Amino acid sequence: MTEPTITPIDQRDLPRVADLAYRIWPEAFAGILPADRIPGMLAEIYDLRTLAADISERHHHYWLATANGRDLGFASAYRADGRVWIKKLYLLAEARGLGLGKAMIAVARAHFGPDLPVALYVNDGNAPAIAFYRSQGFEIEKHVPVQMGPYRFTDYVMLKPA
Repeated sequence: MTEPTITPIDQRDLPRVADLAYRIWPEAFAGILPADRIPGMLAEIYDLRTLAADISERHHHYWLATANGRDLGFASAYRADGRVWIKKLYLLAEARGLGLGKAMIAVARAHFGPDLPVALYVNDGNAPAIAFYRSQGFEIEKHVPVQMGPYRFTDYVMLKPA
C-alpha cells in the first residue's frame, strides 16, 4: 500500500462518503447498535441531501483518506463554542492501526484552529472507539442522551484539551 493521503472534499465527493459509511457501519457497530436499526440510521444520516446540508448549512468540512486509488475512510468536523468538533470519523477495518484516525484529527484541528480543544460524541458502548480516543489524549467530559431519528442512545462527550 502506498502512503495514505487525507484530502479535503466537497459536495461532489459525498457519494464516496455515503458508500464508505454503508460499508463501515455494519462492522463497526456490530454488537453496539441493534443490527435492524443500522440501515435506517444510515439512510437518514448519510442521505446525500443531509451530507450536502452539513457542508452548505452547518459549515462542516469533510476529508477522505485514500491509498492506491481506494477510499479508506472519512472524517468531518466543524467549529463551535470555541472547540473543534469531530462529527464523523470512520475507517475501513483494514485501514485501522495505520495512524489515519490520529492524522484525521490533526487535519481537522489544523483546519479550524490548532490552539483549540477538540471534542466529539461517541456511543458509550463503543469500547474500541473510546479506547482509541483515550489513546489520542481525549477524556470523558460528560454522559449525555442523544436522539437520532426515532432512536435514543447515550453518548460520551470526549474532550482533548488545546
